[in-house]
Amino acid sequence: MRRVRSLRVQVMLTVALAVTLLWGLSAGIAWWQVRHEIDELFDTQQMQFARQLLAADLHDFDDDSARLPQGRELLPKSLPKARRGSLEDDALSFAVWSEDGEPLFADGGKHRLPPPDGRYGFYDARLDGEPWRVLYLALPDGHRTAVVGQALEFRDEVASEVLAAQLLPWLVALPLLLLAVWLTLSRRLSPLGRLAGQLRARRLDDATPLQATLPSEVQPMLDAINALTGRMADTLTRERRFTADAAHELRTPLAALKVQAEVAALPLPDADRARALSQLDAGIDRATRLVNQLLALTRLDPLSGPADAQAVDWARVAAQVKTDAAPFAAARGVCLTVSGDAAHALPLTGDETLLALMLRNLADNAVRYSQAEGGEVELVLAPDAVSVLDNGPGIAPELLPRIRERFFRPAGQTETGSGLGLSIVERVAQLHGLRLLLENRAEGGLAARIVRV
Repeated sequence: MRRVRSLRVQVMLTVALAVTLLWGLSAGIAWWQVRHEIDELFDTQQMQFARQLLAADLHDFDDDSARLPQGRELLPKSLPKARRGSLEDDALSFAVWSEDGEPLFADGGKHRLPPPDGRYGFYDARLDGEPWRVLYLALPDGHRTAVVGQALEFRDEVASEVLAAQLLPWLVALPLLLLAVWLTLSRRLSPLGRLAGQLRARRLDDATPLQATLPSEVQPMLDAINALTGRMADTLTRERRFTADAAHELRTPLAALKVQAEVAALPLPDADRARALSQLDAGIDRATRLVNQLLALTRLDPLSGPADAQAVDWARVAAQVKTDAAPFAAARGVCLTVSGDAAHALPLTGDETLLALMLRNLADNAVRYSQAEGGEVELVLAPDAVSVLDNGPGIAPELLPRIRERFFRPAGQTETGSGLGLSIVERVAQLHGLRLLLENRAEGGLAARIVRV
């Protein structure tokens, strides 16, 4: 079986990946915004500086002073470091050109700005192999042109520092965030470990609900486990009771079969031997019927609904029931009929095989307990119910509450049976959202009706 990765590890990896992706996306967007603002700021500064150069009186400068030394060199060396500032002398360069293309004034930088040569406005150029942003601004009369350049590397450094100042706290907070997620998950998942311990120590027939304080997302699972354990305990209890009852019920017919077999083996006259063999055959039939009904209940008990559900054709079901029950009815001299409009009988979606089993058990009981030689059993199909009516003795009112119990048979009963037929009927009805109603008829006999719950 493939090993499932820890939920904590999965969540941690997901959070780390999500934060990293968001951090990278935020960094890209922030870089674009910061760089845009920095370009706007420094372009404005270049424009202001160029205007100041054009407004300056350059007549006081001779040829020797036309190039200024670096700004750092103009400050007295005696000044403390804090007052000398942090300068990037090579990041900015400027010059003033005459209309004849002669340099009138320039800074003392190592980067020599190219002459205007008819250029105006901002340009991206390369000076000594490095990318620069250069502005050419001329006086209205064209006598002088100021050129101000700035290294793009300087702008990148400023943007990087601003971006790092914004995003570095997120990078530092990531381990703390992961630690908080880990501790939270460990705390919230710890009840699951205790719940697993309760399950390991639990008996199969223990239907007591499990108790644990779980997150709301996990609570439905605990409710489902409690429901499942309850059903398992009920099933186990039912199976134990069923096994005990079945063993008890099978002991009597098997003992009778043994006695009848021993009698048939004795040296008896032919008539006595034939009677013993007939009783043995009837005993085998009773045991077979009991085993078949036990198997039917065993198959029905675990079901939660019809396995092969479809629109029920009551005419087909009734015909099948009549065909199956007809030999038994004929042998007892009972008239078995079907009446009602099958096309409009009790609309239902279900398993026709199970419904036929249900009605066959009702018909079998009705035939068994109807008047011998002249009895009548009627299968009635109606819109609100499917009924089986007989003209037998009915059921004593005090026995009606118990007649549905498994293996229950009234005292003094002369007809053979197992006491499981009505249990099968009720179980099939239950699977289809139906219920069994039993009532004595005023004219005599019993009415067994299948109606909706």
